[in-house]
Amino acid sequence: MWRYTHEYKVYDVEKISPEGQATFMLIADVQKRIEDLETNMTINQAAAVALHQKMQDLLIDDALVEDNETEE
Repeated sequence: MWRYTHEYKVYDVEKISPEGQATFMLIADVQKRIEDLETNMTINQAAAVALHQKMQDLLIDDALVEDNETEE
């Protein structure tokens, strides 16, 4: 049974109109998409941290730029 809660009341979605059921399914789909986006954000943040660490491991002193050589 699908349930929808609103103002502390629980509704059986299967007893709601077809339009209400379709709306509920859209809500469920949107919630899933949000969860997926949050998961992807976490993965991307972890990847950025790992890539920065890798980049820092690859830095060499010969690549250092003097202060007067920096672009403005």
